[in-house]
Amino acid sequence: MIVADMMQSGGRVFLKSVFGQIGDDWPCVSFSRPSVGTRLRQEFVPGRDVMMYVGTLNRELTHDPDHRGRLIAAVVIEPSQILETRKIVSSTAWANSDERWPHSMAVLNAAILKGPPFPDAHNVVPDAYRSFGNVENRGGVVLAEGDERAAVMALAADPLAIHLAPNVQAYVGLRASYSADIPKNVKEQATRMAGLIIERVKKGGEPRVVINPQRTAPGFADLYKLLVDKWQTEQRGLCALCNGVLVATTMNKMVQPSADRIDSSNGAYDASNVHVTHLACNLAKNQYGLDHFEEWLVALRGADPRTDG
Repeated sequence: MIVADMMQSGGRVFLKSVFGQIGDDWPCVSFSRPSVGTRLRQEFVPGRDVMMYVGTLNRELTHDPDHRGRLIAAVVIEPSQILETRKIVSSTAWANSDERWPHSMAVLNAAILKGPPFPDAHNVVPDAYRSFGNVENRGGVVLAEGDERAAVMALAADPLAIHLAPNVQAYVGLRASYSADIPKNVKEQATRMAGLIIERVKKGGEPRVVINPQRTAPGFADLYKLLVDKWQTEQRGLCALCNGVLVATTMNKMVQPSADRIDSSNGAYDASNVHVTHLACNLAKNQYGLDHFEEWLVALRGADPRTDG
């Protein structure tokens, strides 16, 4: 394969200066300044763009001489969340890092460039590589453009399977749920709802098992995917109770998306017992019962709830 196989033809090529190779011990792109993450959230699109790892020339931090000044990997990141590095990387890797890079974004797809010798950054992307020396780019990302972008896209690479640890999965959810076709605010709301469910369930049980006598739920990753699938596919973006449009970004708490158990007497948050509703619909149904809630909907729509049809 070549790097172009990981991106769309019109995608952008980002370059990130790194101290080591991508792998299970460090399955993320890390940075010291939150502003780097802010830029990536705004500009990087998974499925369209790619990020290249460029080894630094620092002999103390880039221990493998084969990596220094070289293009060593291509990755696709999930930019919707800025994560805590210490919760993603292995404990050994974090202990050896001197905590230099507290912020990260998870890697969804990765490939190792052919080498050693790996492609020399000075030869392949000379202009972009020199721009790392600019004060505003230190610790950040730069773009390879024009002929340099084309040269990067033509580089040969070998796919790398990233084995995400459970805590990483708990952050980023299942890879399939991070399609570029899903709006960022829907992802954020699904993450929020999944987190609330996990916290409710944890209160009465073991944190790693995520279960208590009253309520049960799958792990965060599966729960996140379930909520996205319900919202986007099964419910087609509509509230499961009133059939109104679900709004992902709103200051009105009444129409905020809410994960609702279909049968409140059933403590399971699973595919057969969960749907996504407006918060007001959820609260009203649970407070007054489904029959009274549906009568209220009829009245709201201008009909007489006391008559059939």
